[in-house]
Amino acid sequence: MFSDMLSRPRLFIVINSRDPNTGMTFSFIQQQFDFLCSSIADYPVANAVMASSAVPGIFAPIAVRNFDLNCWERRDSWVHNALKTRDIYSREYQVALALERYCESARMPIVRLVDDGVTDNLGVRGSMMSPVMHYGNVADMTGAFAQKRLDTVSRVLVVVANAQTYEDFVWSKQGREPGLIENITASFYSAIGNTNSETVGLAEHGFRQWANRVSRRPSRRGKPPVDRQFAVLTYDKIRGPAERRAFNEIPTTLSLEAEQVDRVRALANRLLRESPEFQRFVARLQ
Repeated sequence: MFSDMLSRPRLFIVINSRDPNTGMTFSFIQQQFDFLCSSIADYPVANAVMASSAVPGIFAPIAVRNFDLNCWERRDSWVHNALKTRDIYSREYQVALALERYCESARMPIVRLVDDGVTDNLGVRGSMMSPVMHYGNVADMTGAFAQKRLDTVSRVLVVVANAQTYEDFVWSKQGREPGLIENITASFYSAIGNTNSETVGLAEHGFRQWANRVSRRPSRRGKPPVDRQFAVLTYDKIRGPAERRAFNEIPTTLSLEAEQVDRVRALANRLLRESPEFQRFVARLQ
C-alpha cells in the first residue's frame, strides 16, 4: 500500500501512467487522487506499477474508481482559476480541462490507465513539469518546495535518465518495405523519441526559469543565486562507438538476460559519475 511508503520520511516516488480518455499523464500521488475524491494511502503500489507498464494492446488497462462525491478539490481548486484564464495553449489550461472531467464523475465513473510511454516516457511531465503535482503552480514547483524552503535552498540537482535506443530496424537494413506491425512499431518509437527530446528541452528550460525566479525572491536578498545542475544520462554519452552500438542493440522488452541487466545498471552508475553536471554538484558540496 502507498501508506507504507508515506508512513515515514523517505524518497518521494512518483509512478506515472496515462489516461487514454484525456491523453494526459496520471500520476499516483495524492494531488491526483484528490480529483477522484479518494485517498492514495490505501491503494496498492503493485497496481500503480502495473498501470505504468500496461502497454495498450498487450496488457489490459488498470481501473481506478472516480467517486461521486462533492469533495473540496472539486469545489475550490486551481483548476477553476486555470479554466477562467482561457489561455487555451498553456499546459495548465490543458491539464485543468482534463481534470474537469474527473470533477464530473458521471462523465467518467471509472478511470482506465495504461503505460505512459507515448506522452511521458521520461516521467518528467508527471513530476517536475506537472501542474497536478504542483497545485497549478509549476513556476514555483509548489509540490516539491514549501514557500519557506525557497528562501534556504542553495543547490539542486536534476538527473534525467533517457534509455532511448537508436537501433536500425531489420526491415530498414534489409531494404524491404515494413509490414503493418513493423510500421506501427516504428511510428511508436519515433513518437517516443521526438517526445523525449522535446521534454528534455522543456524541462531544462523550466528548471532554469525556476532557479532564476527563486533567486530573485526579495526574501533572498544578499544570498547567492540557486546553483542548479541538470544532468541527462543517455546512450549518446557513451564515448566508444562499439560500446554505444552494443547498448543501442539491447531490445526494449519486459525480459532481458541477466548479463544485459547488469551491464545497463553498471552503465547508469558510470554515466552519472562521468556527468559534468553531477561532478560540479558534488564538488560544490565539499
